[in-house]
Amino acid sequence: MLRIVFTPEDMARIRVAEDPDPMWEIVLSLHQMGARHSRASPYREWAGWVRTVARGRLAPVVAGLYELAPPQRYFPDFLTPAPTSTNLEAGIDEVLHVPRARLRSEMAKANGVSSRSSWLAGVAAGEPRQLRWLGSALRTYHDLALAPFHDQIATQLDDHRRGITRRMLSDGVHALLGSLARGIRWTPPVLTADYPADLTIDLGGRGLTLVPSFFCRGAPVTLANVELDPVLVYPIGPPPHWMQRTDIRDGTDRHLAALIGGPRATLLRALTSPLGTTRLAARTGLSLSSTSEHTAILRNSGLVRSTRSGRYVVHSLTPLGQRMLAGDH
Repeated sequence: MLRIVFTPEDMARIRVAEDPDPMWEIVLSLHQMGARHSRASPYREWAGWVRTVARGRLAPVVAGLYELAPPQRYFPDFLTPAPTSTNLEAGIDEVLHVPRARLRSEMAKANGVSSRSSWLAGVAAGEPRQLRWLGSALRTYHDLALAPFHDQIATQLDDHRRGITRRMLSDGVHALLGSLARGIRWTPPVLTADYPADLTIDLGGRGLTLVPSFFCRGAPVTLANVELDPVLVYPIGPPPHWMQRTDIRDGTDRHLAALIGGPRATLLRALTSPLGTTRLAARTGLSLSSTSEHTAILRNSGLVRSTRSGRYVVHSLTPLGQRMLAGDH
């Protein structure tokens, strides 16, 4: 059971994270990556997509991170810096500059994981090579598993934040705390929730940061060290088919689809702003191979322009492609 005890001062110091927290979403999505999902699970399609598209580059990264932050067990607090950071690079920088005493303490608390793995032992000792690998792994995982879906994830979280903001403005803070998520209960002055450990956090005037999370599922999550800045990460419950944006799927006019084919019409609709191949595939719900194949056809037809930007190829509409979309309305 988790208990968060408020003082009157804390009621005025409740904050809601404005953007997705990349460090929490990395860890929590990692747990969803390894979970078994029913057909109704909102993460089933995402996990399958990521395994299919990025399995070559992602497999060693997931193995290492999963060893460091396994589900249903304590994982080191330093992986999710507090106060929460909405900037990936800032968050990774905080992880890599944790004092060595804290590294040793938290790694030892993680059921002695450092004794079973040479790389985890290196992290616990603060070895620069192992910490650099950790930073690179966090960045790679985010780029391959989360960044392609940023728009869809941000949309779901924005909708949730607007809802709780309206609730707080119309009904007050008590109504907000009483309706955060299933399993979270508000009996002033204590917020309680189902939790795998018995933990009491006395806010003592420090306030509480509420972090709605896309990949949190079931029970909320918090930092194990009650001395750190208080945070409550809780699930928003995304819909099962969030990966397929309705403004793209439903907006594909049947006449355009009949002319150039449904998948290519969907890709054209998605390219109202330039996108890389991976993110374009994620936005449309097509496989990476299908996206590459149909994009090549659109490019050869003069509807799409593809340019290289560093390691990535970015696709955008040509004037002809723009006119085709405009003329389809």
